[in-house]
Amino acid sequence: MAKEMDIKKIISNLAKLGVSATLTKSRSDMLQSLTPAVQAPPVQPN
Repeated sequence: MAKEMDIKKIISNLAKLGVSATLTKSRSDMLQSLTPAVQAPPVQPN
């Protein structure tokens, strides 16, 4: 329950910054929206 509240707080803070985020977005989507100007290194499949 506490983890969900933390996520909601993070989403709320992102919204204040103008970043759209939802509980259903994957971590990589959130990271890409947070760092649009930074080129992410290619992810190697496991």
